[in-house]
Amino acid sequence: MQGMSDDAAKSGMAYDYLQRVSYYTNWSYTYVYGDWATILDKLCKGEVDVMAGVSKTPERFGKMLFPDYAMGSENYYIYVHADHPLAGSGLEGLAGHTVSVNANTIMYDLLQRWNEEGRYQLNILTYSGNAKRYKDFKAQRAEATVDTDNAVQDDENLIPLAQIGQSDYYLAINKERPDLLQDLNAALRKISATNPRFTDMLASAYFSKLAVVANLPADELAWLSAHPVITVGYIDDYLPLSDCDDEGQINGILKDILQEIALKLNIQDKVRFQGVPYNSYEELIHALANGSVDVAFPINNDVQQAERDGLFLSSEVITTPMHLIYMGDFSALNLRRIGVKRENSIGDTYVKAYYPEAEIVYYDNVEEMLTAVKRGEADGCILNQFRKDAYLLHAGYRELQTIPLKHYISRGFAVRHGNSELLSILNRGISRLPADFSLTSTYAYTGRMAPMTFKDYLVEHLLAVWLVAGIIIAILSVLLAYIFFIRHNKKKIQYIAHHDNLTGLLNRNSFNIFLSAHSKGYPRDDLVVLSMDLNGLKAANDNLGHEAGDELLIGAAGCMKQVLSPYGSVYRTGGDEFVAIIEAVPESLPSIVQALKVAFGHWQGDKNKVLSVSLGIAHNGETQKLSLSELIALADHEMYRDKAAYYNRQGADRRRQQQQE
Repeated sequence: MQGMSDDAAKSGMAYDYLQRVSYYTNWSYTYVYGDWATILDKLCKGEVDVMAGVSKTPERFGKMLFPDYAMGSENYYIYVHADHPLAGSGLEGLAGHTVSVNANTIMYDLLQRWNEEGRYQLNILTYSGNAKRYKDFKAQRAEATVDTDNAVQDDENLIPLAQIGQSDYYLAINKERPDLLQDLNAALRKISATNPRFTDMLASAYFSKLAVVANLPADELAWLSAHPVITVGYIDDYLPLSDCDDEGQINGILKDILQEIALKLNIQDKVRFQGVPYNSYEELIHALANGSVDVAFPINNDVQQAERDGLFLSSEVITTPMHLIYMGDFSALNLRRIGVKRENSIGDTYVKAYYPEAEIVYYDNVEEMLTAVKRGEADGCILNQFRKDAYLLHAGYRELQTIPLKHYISRGFAVRHGNSELLSILNRGISRLPADFSLTSTYAYTGRMAPMTFKDYLVEHLLAVWLVAGIIIAILSVLLAYIFFIRHNKKKIQYIAHHDNLTGLLNRNSFNIFLSAHSKGYPRDDLVVLSMDLNGLKAANDNLGHEAGDELLIGAAGCMKQVLSPYGSVYRTGGDEFVAIIEAVPESLPSIVQALKVAFGHWQGDKNKVLSVSLGIAHNGETQKLSLSELIALADHEMYRDKAAYYNRQGADRRRQQQQE
């Protein structure tokens, strides 16, 4: 739990868990602060009533009480610094080295057992708490240390070397307070009954950026080394999900997802994705099954069908709401004949699953299918929300009615049966994507699915055409209006596709386009990369509301635009993440950075009085020649160092203050 004083903002999985429990127990908390060993000792002595994150061990029975339901489960790993020689040596190189661990904990017991069973002859160095242990670990008094998977974030430069065990952890109770245990068990029973995935949801919310997720193990790195080119099969003409552009390259959100996965896993220099388009879902599945491609997208999240086809399914990438398209009054609708686009098993499967009595009528394209529904040749058809929005904007389909369906379709990747390494790599990347990444990526491609045609415009303005006095003037008016309309919408769509809606900055899509265009060679010395990360956004959202969080984002973006726009471009690349790429000679860079810091320091909002931004800078020079991606990585590294310094100044420990046992 973060917030080690009554005045400090509190957050974290343990804090959230305690608050949710109090909704059912009516408990009010008085917080006692200290390191893990101190608070555990106070619990045993009866000086505190409850303590979060305590593992159930034989020696603790009789000293405290445990509820019937666990808070969660955690895995224990031996970690090494990413730049330490052990990081590349594997378990064979660990033997005989020093590993630090907290004494009198389950992690100590697990390490002892693992060491004895594996005969690694480790020198085990014990500590009473995290602070001194990590200080000595950083000073290399121990080559490795033990911690849980949910305590080490992916930005801490630590690599998991070996998993040594696993355990559940609980909200432990003072042994003299069985009344509290009774209240807790009753509350947890209600929570479990009304929200069975309660603890999983908390874990997902707080533990999505763990080092064990972001770092590829040896078998996956070996697989990538043996497969520097990954062939990706996809459905052509299926925007916004996938499409083949005029140059034969992957288009749609598939392109954005693959680029983001490579970036998040830092494998952009190790692998290249090569796309192969297919005209039908059946052709795509067949190509994956016979080994023509390594991975396929988009694949329905249908586990039974995947087993029949001999496929492994990835984690969900995007869920698409489905809509029924029909004519007339819904109450009088009788779905006897449902239209489906030919060679589209996604729609075919949906109709067979949820409308088994209906006759399926196949059409060559979506336009033909919608026209059939409009004429009554089909009673209805089913489109995902993205296609529905794109096509039904056309005047020719304005008479059609829509209704959302309760069954959504989840899509993801698929690999051949047995290709577990590639599946694991994909799942790691998917887990690192921002929660709304796939959805927001669709916005850039929705307008390309069904562009407005001249016929659409004529239908839209048919009455105006008839009212025009002369046919020549009418045609010219229509043409001029049409051209204006198209340009206006194209500009609007392009702006939306390349700019962040909240701050007005260039968005992640624009950033990826810039990276793709400048991926080769080395930037000039006057090209500077600034990596910026907004401090305190979550605290503002939690304590003051999302309007306060938006105020911080808008304020930070305003300062960046004011100072940096004259020199280059500023991008919002994530929730609280920004990157600026500017041109500035080294002599002028200090004054630019100072002006930026002054702008941040002078900013004051209605809901927030202070604006703090961590900053990292990288550029080439006489002694350093890095690629653009390397400069970005270096700037990120410097920014994280600045963020760490910020937390130190604030007196906060970014690591979980209470070791989850």
